[in-house]
Amino acid sequence: MHRMHGSGYFRLREGAKVWVFVWLIALAAGWLLPPAPAMAHAGLLQAVPAAGSELAEPPSAVTLTFNERLETGVYYLRVYDMEKRKVTERPAAMNEARTTVTLELPELGKGTYLATYHVISADGHPVQGSYLFAVGQSLDAPSAANANEALEQMHRHGGELATGLGTRDVLQFAARIAFFISMLTLTGWALWYRWFALGRQEALRAKLGKVQAGLQQLYAVAYILFMGAHLGDLIGDGGTEGLISLFTKTTIGPAWLAGLVLALLSFVCLQRGPWLTYIWVAAVWLGKSLLGHAAAFEPKSQTLLLDWLHLGASAVWVGGLVMLLYLFRADQEAARPLLPAFSSAALLSIIVLAVTGTLSAFIFLPNIEYVLETAWGRWLLVKTGVVLLVVITAALIRYAYRKKQERTVGLLIRLDAAWMASILIIVGIFTYLTPMPSNAPLQWHVMGERIHMTTQISPNAPGVNDFTVKVWLLEQFGPPKQVIVKLQSPDTPDIAPFEVPVTPVEDTSVDEDFGMKRYTFKAKGPYLPYAGTWHIEVRVMNSQDDETVYKKEIRIY
Repeated sequence: MHRMHGSGYFRLREGAKVWVFVWLIALAAGWLLPPAPAMAHAGLLQAVPAAGSELAEPPSAVTLTFNERLETGVYYLRVYDMEKRKVTERPAAMNEARTTVTLELPELGKGTYLATYHVISADGHPVQGSYLFAVGQSLDAPSAANANEALEQMHRHGGELATGLGTRDVLQFAARIAFFISMLTLTGWALWYRWFALGRQEALRAKLGKVQAGLQQLYAVAYILFMGAHLGDLIGDGGTEGLISLFTKTTIGPAWLAGLVLALLSFVCLQRGPWLTYIWVAAVWLGKSLLGHAAAFEPKSQTLLLDWLHLGASAVWVGGLVMLLYLFRADQEAARPLLPAFSSAALLSIIVLAVTGTLSAFIFLPNIEYVLETAWGRWLLVKTGVVLLVVITAALIRYAYRKKQERTVGLLIRLDAAWMASILIIVGIFTYLTPMPSNAPLQWHVMGERIHMTTQISPNAPGVNDFTVKVWLLEQFGPPKQVIVKLQSPDTPDIAPFEVPVTPVEDTSVDEDFGMKRYTFKAKGPYLPYAGTWHIEVRVMNSQDDETVYKKEIRIY
């Protein structure tokens, strides 16, 4: 871009070019991101019956328990049979704690069934999923093969259960990043306009005012696109009724509408007195906090305050840096008095960002080691590294300014702006990832010459779990003489191992026999009482007193 010497109109067009460039960066980043299902914020802790269950008797209900509060207005839980028909039209119910969804079922016959759900977590993010279970047969039974394939096709490729990935996911990421960047830039610019521009010459005020008007337009457009990109996921297949419920029976719907109203009110509030500007800016930050992680964690008052301060510090830094960059290109004389003020404000902002970000991470993560075990944590570490580069660049800017090296100052400000854009894109990504790692049912199979063993734990989370051990032995050995399952936490070596009291059960499911006879043992109970690393030991003794020992380490969250 050329140095701007023309009218304010041409300067505004130069600013628009910058924003087009930012949107292109956001869109490109979207293509590099993981698929949308990885973004789920509420995690499914337990499903009854569990995914992949092979039940001898039909269940009376399907119950899903999540790790955080859910919105009550828009959710569903449905069960389909082998012909892709709903087994009941009865709606699901949510408990008072808003963490469990239950669907009462009629008497189910023999066959394969698909449970599918759609909920909205308390921080405003849609969560959906599907899984299969069987009644009176194995999921691998020949009679169920076609049904399983049909249900999986329904889940993956069409109809109301589709969760296909593609352009929509990319556009959602781009919309989020663009919304976040435009929100911080506008609110920060509005503050600096009040603090710096109003005491300057009328011509300079007019220039900065035109840029602010352009930022207001961009923010309104970005917010509308942000809403439009996510409404479909929020209401699922609820249609018009789901849309009405979203805005009348949830907290997230009104928060979205309030944000849209605030975006439009910027054209009124920012043209009035300073206090109306400050109130508008503070309300925008609060609205963003209500649409993020802070709304889903306790104590909510503290998490919302920390997030509000974090957004405020970010906006002061971003808005000031964008104004400084603009002035260095448009009018370097006007940029000189802004630089020392921005330098001091940026230092304070970085301190506030570091404190509030650290405190929030400790609230979000019960174990700080989880930072290394989630995409959210890894993006946070990348962001921290870029912030360190910002601090180094800021120190170099202050040094070059004191030495009156204006050319160097200009180059460093551009570099600082590049770090800023990187941080905003990173934040736009990891803000919509869940801080907590998710648990998955354990399916552990070991082959051998004379014995095979499978151990299953579901949901494989702290609390009550279903334990299943399947043993295949050569026919001449008969049933195993003894099967012992022990669980030991290396994190607490002073606590003796838990012994899981597995007992033999009749198993009507169909598994590969491997030329051997299968024996099944089960137990249910709270034998994984807390999160952490666990050592599993399975001992199988055959009728000839030959013992085979299996050991495995797992991590649950």
